Amino acid sequence: MKKLLVSLIVSLMAVVGLQANETITISTGEWAPYTSQNDPNGKVAETIVREAFKLEGIDVKYSYDGWKKTFAMAQEAKTDGTIPWFQSPDREANFFYSKKAIIRTKTVFFHLKSSNVKWKTYEDLKKYKIGGTVGFKTAKFLDGKGIKVELSDTELENFQKLLAGTIDITSASFLVGHSIIKKNFPADKAAMFTSHAKKIFPATGAYYLVSKKHPRGQELVDKFDSGMQKLVKSGRYVQIIKESMKK
Repeated sequence: MKKLLVSLIVSLMAVVGLQANETITISTGEWAPYTSQNDPNGKVAETIVREAFKLEGIDVKYSYDGWKKTFAMAQEAKTDGTIPWFQSPDREANFFYSKKAIIRTKTVFFHLKSSNVKWKTYEDLKKYKIGGTVGFKTAKFLDGKGIKVELSDTELENFQKLLAGTIDITSASFLVGHSIIKKNFPADKAAMFTSHAKKIFPATGAYYLVSKKHPRGQELVDKFDSGMQKLVKSGRYVQIIKESMKK
């Protein structure tokens, strides 16, 4: 009888183990309102990715580091991918990209209202001191246009440089830039900033990436795409976006 009871317990534990969701770790950084370690209202992309994987029976944990470290960890397959990243040739050489974008965003220049910033062509930008962020697409994009960019470790540093007058303009996703201003500067200082209406490049998607060194890289990307398709079809994706806009 005792042996039978033990056998039943072992069998039950095995069944529970089979039913338990797998857990993966995805690296990211501070990019509210899309990703954030400290802002509960700044996790739109995290929520989308977590719920998409949940529909595939996978739980997600996030690790937060500076963007340079976040990218390096993912590239060496020390995490199960990273979010959210724009497409670029050098990244595509080393990572599997999700087919479906997590979110779409437009990137613009921010500057002080007191600065008379005007630009129509990339040539116009060469007269300005431009701030960019290490590891971000915009800095490399502008460099490819022959435009010098002074790099900082974080986007917040660039906005601080704007106030200090050491740079004239800096690039950021429209919503991210305004979120940084709102959350990091007092009202009188925040009122000094503005954003330029012209996009630096066409609005683009931000994706889930997994290193090609990862033994399950393509599998994880496929799982995400499958979950995203279900999330969109159910209407939950749009609901997440709408809920984030109310916060």
